[in-house]
Amino acid sequence: MTEDRGQRIEDRARRTEGESRKSLRRRPSSVGCHLSAVLCLPFMAFLIVFSIGCGRKAPPFIPEQKPFKASIHQLQGVWKDESLALKGLVQGDDASPSRTTGCRIYYVWYSLEAPPCEGCPIEMKNYRDVTGKIISDGQFECLVPGFREKGICFVMVRLMEKEGRLGPESNRIKLISEM
Repeated sequence: MTEDRGQRIEDRARRTEGESRKSLRRRPSSVGCHLSAVLCLPFMAFLIVFSIGCGRKAPPFIPEQKPFKASIHQLQGVWKDESLALKGLVQGDDASPSRTTGCRIYYVWYSLEAPPCEGCPIEMKNYRDVTGKIISDGQFECLVPGFREKGICFVMVRLMEKEGRLGPESNRIKLISEM
């Protein structure tokens, strides 16, 4: 004989039907569990391998480049028609002149009526890049066409390397053009 425990048969039938539905919702399928574990393992391995890095425990840095030390000393300039002819001596280590691809000529013009005072700072914001062969036998020679204007011109030159790096500044020269 079955004990009723005060429940009707209909109530028991509804209860077992409801429990079976609930139990289906609660249990994940074993195929789903295995599939998620299989997909998760490669992702976790990827994270572990790439979080380790190269093993170096220092901040990243750019390797030092060999300094470009070629410079021009005893810079001189003369007017040739509308052009400026510059000359000077090249100094630096033996490899620097061979790495030179051109020069950057910094300049500033002042009017003849308003020249800068002797102790005034002169800011040279204007420049022209000249490429090509400008060094031969330790001598710097450069012709800057279409440069001449009326006034006082201050000029300074820096040699340029292939990557665009600039060497030290030359001495500054003063040229007067009365055209």
